[in-house]
Amino acid sequence: MRILVTGATGFIGSALCSSLCRDGHEVAAFHRKTSYIGSISAFSLIRLVGDLTNADSVEQAVASFRPEVIYHLGGQMHAAPTVNRIMQVNVLGTRAVLLAALRYGVSRVVLMSAAVTLGLPEANSSGKEPAIINEARVQPHDSPLWPFAKSKYLAEMEAQSAATGGLDTVIVNPFMVIGPGNWYRRKSSFMMQMKEEPPRIMPRGGINVISVRDAVIGLRHACQYGKSGERYLLCGENMTYQQFCERCGKAAEFEGPRLLYENETLSRVMVKFGLGRKLQIECLEGSIYGYANRYFYYDPKKSRIGLHLPPPEDLDPVIEETYRWFEENT
Repeated sequence: MRILVTGATGFIGSALCSSLCRDGHEVAAFHRKTSYIGSISAFSLIRLVGDLTNADSVEQAVASFRPEVIYHLGGQMHAAPTVNRIMQVNVLGTRAVLLAALRYGVSRVVLMSAAVTLGLPEANSSGKEPAIINEARVQPHDSPLWPFAKSKYLAEMEAQSAATGGLDTVIVNPFMVIGPGNWYRRKSSFMMQMKEEPPRIMPRGGINVISVRDAVIGLRHACQYGKSGERYLLCGENMTYQQFCERCGKAAEFEGPRLLYENETLSRVMVKFGLGRKLQIECLEGSIYGYANRYFYYDPKKSRIGLHLPPPEDLDPVIEETYRWFEENT
């Protein structure tokens, strides 16, 4: 099968390219001229240079390669240097990919979005079990969306619109993906931040963590089994920040936090004065850290059944493997 991957040099994109090439697919990697290509240099694939903010380059890539399937993983995570830039990349870039796919008869587009497009979790009451979010949740109008989440939400709207126009599109939504091969975040990853300067204070919130291998399986199964116009959460394990930090500490030999807090006002104060900088999670931004005490927990049921996914792999060996990779490649 002829498959085009945008964001191919990124963490998940390069892992996806590796999997597709191993299975004998004809793969084209769409990336910027300035992208680090070491992550895909060992693979037998075609490199197409362009930029998601340049619709002509996107169309040229699709027109020249004529893929049967597009995995659209390309995007920008942080709103720097401007909010306009993240909107141009994530929203208009997605629109350019979808329009080119429609124009040149692409059979299916798999869009990798993010779980945060489902909005903020509910505030958690002490002693109450955290609410778990599923795909049926509607983004509340009064719930704040920081630039990354808003841009991905709008990108999903582009995909939904394309689906109503006849383009076969499927959306997948992971939260935090870990594993070896994250070349762009060798020093800035959440895991490395904790190792280099172990946090002594943690919020009582939590996150969903999935291995990069399971994320790739989810992407590929979404292409094979997903229903057009639907979105699927790619879930690993729901765990508290404290649990994740302790498991990382066990693997990388550092001590976990001793003090936990749950008050949102305190969260904002800590962030304001720089104490929250150790919570630089890849899919969260500084403007949202005041809500870090909430539980970003997600329900895997729909994707497990609908995408025929196997059980997720044990994360403890993945955490150890990730730290080994960082040590060997920093």
